[in-house]
Amino acid sequence: MNQNRISQYLESRRERLQLLEAMWNDPKVQLYNDVELPPKDDAPSVFLNGPTSRHQILEFNHRCLSVKYLRDAGFNGWIYAPEPRGHEEPGDFTERGYIHEWESSRRFSASCNSFWIPRDSNELLGLNSNLELGIDIGKLLAGTQNHRVFIGWPDQALRMGLPNHYRKLTGLTLYRNQQVMCEQIALLVK
Repeated sequence: MNQNRISQYLESRRERLQLLEAMWNDPKVQLYNDVELPPKDDAPSVFLNGPTSRHQILEFNHRCLSVKYLRDAGFNGWIYAPEPRGHEEPGDFTERGYIHEWESSRRFSASCNSFWIPRDSNELLGLNSNLELGIDIGKLLAGTQNHRVFIGWPDQALRMGLPNHYRKLTGLTLYRNQQVMCEQIALLVK
C-alpha cells in the first residue's frame, strides 16, 4: 500500500515537472528571463494573470497547465507567463521595477488578458492579481479596454466575492474550469 502511495505521489510531480519543462522550452512563451518583447507581428498573444507562488511550489504553478491547454486547443500565438524560467536564484528578478516593467509592457500589449485565480490563503493570495483585474474591469466599464479579458477561478478559491461582483458588472463570463477557459481563449483570440 505505501509503495503505491509513493508511486502516485512521484508520478503526479513528474507530470507537473514535464509541463513546466514544456512551458520553459516553448519558443513562444515569454518569462521574466526574456528581457525583450517579441517582434511585432500579427500573432495573437495572451497574458496569464493570476497569483504566483513566490516559493516556486510546484503544486501551485497553474500557468504551465494554461500553456498546455492553450497549445492543445490550437493557440499558436505568444504567451506571457510572469514567472522565472528555471529555479529562481538570489538576485534574479528581485528588483521590483524590472518585474513591474516586464509585466505592464506585456499586459498592455497582449491581445488578451487571462485571469486564472486559484486563490489560496497560504501561498496564492493574488494581491497583484486583484489590482490588475481591477484595472481591466475599470477599463471595460469605461469602454476603453482594447483587448479581450477572460476570468476564472476554481470553486475552492477563497475570498472571490468582490472580484465576482465587479465581474458581473462587466458581463464577463466566469469560468470555473481552467481548461475550458483556455479552450475559449484559443477559439476567440485570433
